[in-house]
Amino acid sequence: MTRTIIEPNYVGGEAITKLCAHVGNRHSGRLVTLVADSNTYAAAGEAVHTALRDAGISTHLIALRAKDLHADESSLARVLTSSPLEDSVFLAVGSGTITDITRYISFRLGVPFIAFPTASSVDGFASGGCPLVIDGIKRTYYARPPEAIFADSGVLAAAPPELTAAGLGDLLGKTTAIADWRLGAQIRGEPFDEEIAARVTAAVNRCMPVIDSISRRDPAGLRTLFDSLTETGLCMIDFGDSQPASGAEHHVSHVWEMIALQKGAHAALHGIQVGIATEFVAGIYETIRSLDVADVRKLLRKRLPLSRDTQEREIRTFFGPLAESVVSGHREFLDLTEEQQLSIADRVIEYWPDIQVIAASVPPPESIKRSLEMVGAPTGPGVPGMPERDVEAGTRGGHYLRSRFTAAKLAHMLGIQGA
Repeated sequence: MTRTIIEPNYVGGEAITKLCAHVGNRHSGRLVTLVADSNTYAAAGEAVHTALRDAGISTHLIALRAKDLHADESSLARVLTSSPLEDSVFLAVGSGTITDITRYISFRLGVPFIAFPTASSVDGFASGGCPLVIDGIKRTYYARPPEAIFADSGVLAAAPPELTAAGLGDLLGKTTAIADWRLGAQIRGEPFDEEIAARVTAAVNRCMPVIDSISRRDPAGLRTLFDSLTETGLCMIDFGDSQPASGAEHHVSHVWEMIALQKGAHAALHGIQVGIATEFVAGIYETIRSLDVADVRKLLRKRLPLSRDTQEREIRTFFGPLAESVVSGHREFLDLTEEQQLSIADRVIEYWPDIQVIAASVPPPESIKRSLEMVGAPTGPGVPGMPERDVEAGTRGGHYLRSRFTAAKLAHMLGIQGA
């Protein structure tokens, strides 16, 4: 498989200088539309803005408010309506949300964009997918990767600790995402690529020995985290979907974000939520490891088939006003006949030894918890500032958000933790 390469992809002390040289060489005479929020403009945007103008490059600034900023209709409309009518290259100076907003608008306008990350906070800087909240539902939309990435190592080191902690949480999520990906391929025949799975696993493994270094904001550790997150983003591009880096842990996190938005409440950072959700999904895999095939046969016989009415009632309980959109997006599973459900159950029983091997690849939840604690990230079972009922909506209802066979979907079928 051909690997996607973003070139240049620079992390170091001369990021602004190299950015200006890149724009001058590749986009001579072209306007640069710089998108930032109030925090990221202070962190790096103002310096970038000044350097571009000093280099004789025309700029157009779009500054968004940092408070409760989301990649949703409101932010997209703000950037679109503030965009210049003349031809422009877009420059995202910020973390994941700014990058996603800029990525999507530049894609729809048919112009390139450049990423200037201000924190090692997400895997999305190099991604081609764009997670957006539209009509209250978080889904990934097709966009494009940046043509280049420039990150200043000093800016990354100076980023708020919670952003770096979020980056590690997002990366730890790959441990359960890869297991879920294998599980879906085994039981439902979902597309899978062994080479890409190995690349994602290697990216995670490179980071595990340097977590202490990351916690101390050591430049080498932060560089490893940034590069590992970038690699998982490239893996999503090469596979053409988010499955290499997003499983049940992301679905749970998405539900939490959707509920917060619906209530007008403050949501924890994406990676912070993913880290907590990864601890939860790792707990499901731990339970799976404790079951033998006789246990599984008994649980499936007791639980299945699941009626559509029962599942739709659950969705309405968990998602409230967003329920109809979730039902519509989950028809592939909701429309399964009794015979089809029992056929999936037969495969689960037949391949239980293989499922046990998959489960064995997932670290224990205590290990995930320790890694998160090392960087000062909150851990489960709760989510900071979120009522227990809403936390439960994510852990019990997250499997309804995507039509993928994950550990959470298997838990639902078995009626075990997470169901």
